[in-house]
Amino acid sequence: MGFHEGASELSGGFLGVDIFFVLSGFLITDLLVTRYDAVGRLDLRDFWTRRARRLLPPLAVMLVVVTAAASVIEPTQETSLRLALLAAVTYTSNWYQILHHVSYFAAFSQLTAPAPLDHLWSLAIEEQFYLIWPLILWFLLFRLNGRRSRVTVTLLAAAASALVMALQYAPGGDPSGVYYGTDTHASALLIGAALALAYPLASLASLPAAQTKRLDAAGVAGLAVLAWAIGHFSGNDPAVYPVGLILAAVAAACLVAAAAGNGVIAVITSLPPLRWVGVRSYGMYLWHWPVIALAAALAGSGPTSAWTWVIETGVTIALAAASWRFIETPILQNGLRATLRHWHQQLAAVRTGPADVRIGQDDVRIGQDDVRTGPAWRRRGSVPVAVAAATVIAVVVAVFGVVRPPQSATPAGLLRQVAEGQQISAASESGRTVKTAAHKPAAASSPSAASCRSGQQPKVSGDQVTAVGDSIMVASAAALAAAMPGIYIDAQVGRQMQSGVAVIQRLAAAGTLRHIVIIGLGTNGDVTADQIRQLRQAIGPNRDLILVNTFGPMPWEREDNAVLAAAARQSGQVELANWNQAIAADPSLLWPDGIHPQPSGAKLYARVVLAAARAGLSRAQPSSCPRPH
Repeated sequence: MGFHEGASELSGGFLGVDIFFVLSGFLITDLLVTRYDAVGRLDLRDFWTRRARRLLPPLAVMLVVVTAAASVIEPTQETSLRLALLAAVTYTSNWYQILHHVSYFAAFSQLTAPAPLDHLWSLAIEEQFYLIWPLILWFLLFRLNGRRSRVTVTLLAAAASALVMALQYAPGGDPSGVYYGTDTHASALLIGAALALAYPLASLASLPAAQTKRLDAAGVAGLAVLAWAIGHFSGNDPAVYPVGLILAAVAAACLVAAAAGNGVIAVITSLPPLRWVGVRSYGMYLWHWPVIALAAALAGSGPTSAWTWVIETGVTIALAAASWRFIETPILQNGLRATLRHWHQQLAAVRTGPADVRIGQDDVRIGQDDVRTGPAWRRRGSVPVAVAAATVIAVVVAVFGVVRPPQSATPAGLLRQVAEGQQISAASESGRTVKTAAHKPAAASSPSAASCRSGQQPKVSGDQVTAVGDSIMVASAAALAAAMPGIYIDAQVGRQMQSGVAVIQRLAAAGTLRHIVIIGLGTNGDVTADQIRQLRQAIGPNRDLILVNTFGPMPWEREDNAVLAAAARQSGQVELANWNQAIAADPSLLWPDGIHPQPSGAKLYARVVLAAARAGLSRAQPSSCPRPH
């Protein structure tokens, strides 16, 4: 939750998914193997029925409520929400997000508010695992007699998944595709499964004292590794795919094994507050992302505060507790049909007055005491009526939101700006560029004698400039082309810094990189000092680098701008274009998302960039002005 709420200290918080995958793989495999050892077979129908009873009802309630809320709060997202709903009910959300290029690591920096169902990709992988793994496990149990051989095959499958991730991962691009894949992200589930095959839950709980101490030591080490990884890794770190994910999964396996034992770690994880959270963790998972996404839509642009995070967390916990109390527990104890019949009979009892209501073997009795206290009965009877009314309203609003014609999620003016900017960028990339040698700046880069005498800064020709950026540069492309005719622009919506580094490296290798290199990236994710070093190495010592800083409600804005400012201070060939300072003076020049510039804001962006380019040329070539005699 902290990662999704934008806590910069938890840049690797996405690894929490892999911790959950390991735990799930361990528990499901242990459940299946224990049942197989007891009765000599796997009752897959019973297993899948129990999984459906546990997971589907709270998911269905969440989908209805969130669809209804999004229909009122964010009607512009209805088109994508329909497809996301279809993917959610078929447990294919991860593949839907891969096919539609939904970025997991740039959710809060796109042209629209984050989609409220994007978190269901991990539940989809879980459900696909629940469907496929029991069949594979049945084959392993049937064909392989030794525990060691079963563990070996499972670990080989985990290694194969990690290898597929390593082969598919493209450094510099958005890693969401390999992060979402069932084939590429199954290693954590399989590591948890291998743990259950090697050390069943019953054996871990009955280890002697000496082994329990070693298990606790492994758990503490795993916890330390996870804490380090969550604080140091980021979604754009190439080391994560797959090394970081495997490291986190192995550390999580150590922690899970220790928690399943009877040592200190087990005692700590059994504390009542942690157990309370644990049994409601599925509800918290279901509700936390919709709460954050819808709250962001309600709040609009602007940075979030700690109070916002507290409120979002409180709402999430309250919804999860209500789901456990009124949906999950009754269905787990009595079954779905009995629970629905109970709710129906409670509602019928309100209409007919106090009576005896019987559900199977469980009696819900409304006797003579209730008759004597009519007002109390009416107060209690109003609860099912209110719940029924809220349910009907939610379903009606959700259905209306799904079937009504969609609205545009982005202002038409911004869409026109982006379309025009994409055309300009495409024209640049089509080959209409001017090749310039790396060691020979264009002649226009030297200040004229007239400008030296008057003290003016040198003129910047677009033929000297290569600009690489994200959606801010896309929206400002027309203004940049007007300010610097002939400029080469390669800008894409959603681009991150590592991808921009790859573009610069490609242009440099092709010999088409110009003397002034402008980088406008950072809106969609972290910027690191190592990436800046890679940029400087790619452009070489004879080019000028202009770094445009960022502005917006992104949680990484301050850290990114600090890295960019430090790079400008430390090098004589790096200039900072302070877009943040310029637009902060008049944020009305931005569209309502608080990130992308309107046409007048795009002109300001171009002026800021042009001024930085002039300053860079003036600083880099002072000796070209003739000295007075």
